[in-house]
Amino acid sequence: MTGPLRPLEWGLLGLAGLLGLLMAVILSSIGDAPRWLPEAPAHAPPSVNVRAAPTLALQDLASTWQVPLFSPDRRPDRVVGKTQVASLANLTLSGIMITGNLQMAMLKQAGGPPLNVRLGQALPNGWRLEHLTPQYARFALDGRTQTLSLYGKRLPLISHPREPLP
Repeated sequence: MTGPLRPLEWGLLGLAGLLGLLMAVILSSIGDAPRWLPEAPAHAPPSVNVRAAPTLALQDLASTWQVPLFSPDRRPDRVVGKTQVASLANLTLSGIMITGNLQMAMLKQAGGPPLNVRLGQALPNGWRLEHLTPQYARFALDGRTQTLSLYGKRLPLISHPREPLP
């Protein structure tokens, strides 16, 4: 048989007993009775007065989109279709992705973020991607078409001095 228990074992045995007692108290539902609030008087007056919102003329609301609300440098939104140049001169075709059901052209703007355009989608300036191959992308706008090709850098032809050039 085993010898007497050490102090650590007595401590663990006591902790297990306390946890068992706590579990018995929780499971016996002591203290679970609901505490209800007292009943409200039967003839309480309504505490909220409902008022209708004031009506304003459209001219009175014009300042909300013309004057800055939170920022002193706030300006009206730009019109997308008219301020953009209707040309692809500032775009470079940087990549083409053609998979089973995804056909997409990746474009780099001269002074802006890169653009990803799927086949059939339109660019912000109105040009629509209508045809895509592994080498070029063709865009259309108002009956005009423009083609962007992938720019492939070519390595210079290097030959050995003792070998003739091809």
